[in-house]
Amino acid sequence: MMGIRPSGNSRSLRLPVHGLRGWHDGNSAVGDCNRFTRCAIFVTLCAMNDDGIEFHVEEKGLAILRVNRPGARNALNWAAQEAFAAAVMTVSQAAAIRALIITGAGDKAFVSGGDLKELRAHPEPEAGARLNRVMGTALAQLTELPIPVIAAVNGDAFGGGCEILTACDLRLAAAHARFSFAQVKVGLTSGWGGTGRLVRLIGQSRAMELLLTARLIDAAEAHRLGLIHRLAPAGEDALQTARAWAAELLTLPQQALAFTKELVQTASHATLVETYWQETKLFTKLWASPDHLEALTAFREKRPPIFNQQSGD
Repeated sequence: MMGIRPSGNSRSLRLPVHGLRGWHDGNSAVGDCNRFTRCAIFVTLCAMNDDGIEFHVEEKGLAILRVNRPGARNALNWAAQEAFAAAVMTVSQAAAIRALIITGAGDKAFVSGGDLKELRAHPEPEAGARLNRVMGTALAQLTELPIPVIAAVNGDAFGGGCEILTACDLRLAAAHARFSFAQVKVGLTSGWGGTGRLVRLIGQSRAMELLLTARLIDAAEAHRLGLIHRLAPAGEDALQTARAWAAELLTLPQQALAFTKELVQTASHATLVETYWQETKLFTKLWASPDHLEALTAFREKRPPIFNQQSGD
């Protein structure tokens, strides 16, 4: 089995979530670990040859979802799409997962959209509806997760790979990565919700140009456009950089992060008045929260705050 395995005295844990096949429980003696925020937990999808998706959860609730189909430039066939969607569902149902990184295997491709070698055998409308439904629903759910989602773009992102990118809260890329919303080149529009998200991310004019031309842009231009937030330092791969970014986020108050993400999402479609009332509600809820009280205590005691103590960290 490929993928990241436990080391030292860490334990593996099976997450019994419908839709994910081939979960590996690397250590059957996990019953004494009743809070997986307190010990190193790994969940690894082992049906690699069937679906090409790796998923595991590490210490402090950092989850990694990796597309591992380098022979197909990490394009998603039917099985990979279903497994990707099931992994997102797993994250939505696991309260102890506190951040998610999405990446691809190798250094050539992040995700190259749907696997045309398989999909070309299905020209019927029902196949298009299925593709739209599975990945469109998965990416919509991804945007609604109450945790930070980081895209670690390790290589080229084409077509649906760019749509996945737009569904992530924070986006970083290796310097050699390239990007193209290439759907128009195969006679399609975006199909996974990417157009609406792209317009909100970089504006209608810039989005129109990228979508109509399918132009290939490099990481530096993607950064200038705002499609990418950060570039990985020279000599450091995207996943390594993303882990460091996630480590910073994991030290921050989990509930405040969730409410801030909710508020930003609201502001993208609501009026200023509606956003203000949502802000008032969330701010008031947080005022007496354990993390805010800890921040006040730490300020008084002139020490760094220690957040998320109520979750067992």
